[in-house]
Amino acid sequence: MNLSSLKTADENSTRAGTTLRELGFGAHETAVILALNTIESATVSDLADETGIHHANLYTVLDALVGKGFVVLQQGRPKVYQFAPLSHLKETMTSKLKQLLEDLTILQESRASTTAVPALIYTIRGNSDVMSKVLSMISRAEETILLVAPKLDDFGDGGIAALEEAASRGVKIRSILGTKSNLKFVNFQQRIKEETLAIDIVMDSEEAMISMPDLSVCGWADNPLISMQLEGFLEQTWQMSKKV
Repeated sequence: MNLSSLKTADENSTRAGTTLRELGFGAHETAVILALNTIESATVSDLADETGIHHANLYTVLDALVGKGFVVLQQGRPKVYQFAPLSHLKETMTSKLKQLLEDLTILQESRASTTAVPALIYTIRGNSDVMSKVLSMISRAEETILLVAPKLDDFGDGGIAALEEAASRGVKIRSILGTKSNLKFVNFQQRIKEETLAIDIVMDSEEAMISMPDLSVCGWADNPLISMQLEGFLEQTWQMSKKV
């Protein structure tokens, strides 16, 4: 394995470990899962060498993972452990997420209604999380996207590709940019407003985002009232911006 491959593997391992912890797996569970996805099969001694976790703790962790169906135990002397097919992990996590969303939906529908509509703006920090939200908004757009940015390249190759894909689905995209973009694709319009600093996005008049230029932190809302207010302001900016 060359140096580039090792770097990529380390990045994948770090990202996977962070995601596992966010999903509720403990530090030892995460270490074992990563180890069993790095090596095809392992004994407790192998895992102790790989993770640095004491044998006694490993047995507890492995028993729990076997009980959840994430790890498969091959009986023998010594016992050998393997990670279950990734399709099982996907089915299990998808099923749990689906059930969670259904339960929360029922709870929201059954709560007492109030006359005031909450106007919540959520703060998202970290370039990767902000960019993930940007891509999510673009991918879910059905009718319109109105965006503001110093330059279209601020969204990176992934963001530009997502915009092109949305446009190909018939989503009408209007952009107010500080610097003209040479990109041209169907359903895409741009106007120029020099000295544009922030990154703003409104999707289908339902979701809105205001971000720092480097996408390090943003405010995001899925409240139509907030979204339409920002959209109205951006609409005025669009009308006053220079046509390309």
